[in-house]
Amino acid sequence: MKVIVKKDKLIKSLQKVQGVIEKRTTLPILNNILIETDSTITIKATNLEISVIVKEEAEVITEGSVCVPAKKLFEIVRLLPENEVTLEKSDKNIHISSGKINYKLFTFPTEDFPTIKVINKDKKITINKEKFLESINKVEYTIYPDESRESLNGVFIHKIEDKLRFVASDSFRLAYNEFLFEGDFEDILIPKKTVNELIKIQSDTDSNEINLYLEDKSIMIESGNTLIISKLKDAKFPNYKDVIPQNQFKLYLEKNVILDTLKRVSIISDENTKSVILSISEDRVVIKSNNAELGFAEEEVTAKYEGVPFDICFNAKFLIEAIESIYSETIIMELRDGQSAAILSGDESYKAVLMPIRL
Repeated sequence: MKVIVKKDKLIKSLQKVQGVIEKRTTLPILNNILIETDSTITIKATNLEISVIVKEEAEVITEGSVCVPAKKLFEIVRLLPENEVTLEKSDKNIHISSGKINYKLFTFPTEDFPTIKVINKDKKITINKEKFLESINKVEYTIYPDESRESLNGVFIHKIEDKLRFVASDSFRLAYNEFLFEGDFEDILIPKKTVNELIKIQSDTDSNEINLYLEDKSIMIESGNTLIISKLKDAKFPNYKDVIPQNQFKLYLEKNVILDTLKRVSIISDENTKSVILSISEDRVVIKSNNAELGFAEEEVTAKYEGVPFDICFNAKFLIEAIESIYSETIIMELRDGQSAAILSGDESYKAVLMPIRL
């Protein structure tokens, strides 16, 4: 095998597969990528749960395949000064050259690399890429962080009336984003690890659409020259609609002002709870944090409020993340009292539900 590839294209492809390479694995072969050439160069990586396949244009001198350490190849190519990289397999080695620079890496047998099952493309679901990735980005911060709660360790996507809705929750907060979508769609729960890989394809500019293929509790996502193949969560996402309250009071805040205030005041907040208190009245909100070891912070912001005055306490980090995901200059908080969940919104497609900290 011998192939000449543009450095920037090779770097981009290698970056896309790095996320599925396990740092610790009992199977050394999973630290490698499989490179195959025909008329193009194909790079494959897998951790047995998620697989990424990237095709890229290249000048193929001799067809073939090679299994090479993923991270070392990436580190080498990233630091090469020239615009072209030559990869050539010789016996049990791969030679990497660029200008006057030469490397030789030991390789693994290609037959040891796991077979990646590509899902049949007969049934295709096409979705606007910008809306799909925007929805992922606006809810992924609320995903339950580990697999101890399978039903919350991912993004739940389902059809509701004429919209496709993306939902995530860590049990303390919940967020969803939706957009108009024509056609059928079966409910799926995409694992957090797969969501992390999806976020990396945002820089692709060669396609405005994402194609989804579903089969036997697995999903294949196609974007431009990239395929992401993953198992889906077998757990059932909770009935989240029951936790969305019907609140009667509304608080209107300027997004940039409240964000800056929260970031300043929360510097003093408790390291564990990150708690800040919002004292809400008719035309203002006073935001306070009190730390027995550090001191006290307070700042007042103007606001419009339709309701009775009260105090409510939130985790500042959670509140900031929810507000940052709202694409609007005005933030709307729907409230009931100091002990009940708040709803945050601003743009039509997004809502977040946030539980308060009890005072």
